[in-house]
Amino acid sequence: MPGDSQHKNLFAGEFRHSIDEKNRITIPSRWRRGEAEEFILLPEAQHQYLLVMSPEEFSRMIEQAENSPAVSAQERRIFLRQLHARAQHGGADKQGRLLLPDELCRQLQLKGEVALVGGRGRFEIWNLQRWKRAHEDETPTYQHVANVIGL
Repeated sequence: MPGDSQHKNLFAGEFRHSIDEKNRITIPSRWRRGEAEEFILLPEAQHQYLLVMSPEEFSRMIEQAENSPAVSAQERRIFLRQLHARAQHGGADKQGRLLLPDELCRQLQLKGEVALVGGRGRFEIWNLQRWKRAHEDETPTYQHVANVIGL
């Protein structure tokens, strides 16, 4: 069913959760599929937040890079090598807890309370202070586009 696949690929909302002493974070119940899940964890290119996506979404990202006429063959090879080197497998247990690697937590300053920000096909985990700044900085753009599209 097309509706089910659309719903399955949408992570709507913003949530605040704490990372525990074992670097586990609970995925919001609305975002869970009901069983243990596999994810790909990828630091955003500017190291502002952690991208969390399904292996299928990761594959779609790879396909976009492979098929983009705006990317040269050399750029494509470098990008794909770097993308795969930076990505890590992650898994959520049946309770919806996702284990975050120590290295990524240090790089992205993820500790204590963090913001989980929904998206289409993926969600982001932000250091709470960085998220508050980004949210504030991005609000004028959101308001402008909302006006343009009649929201």
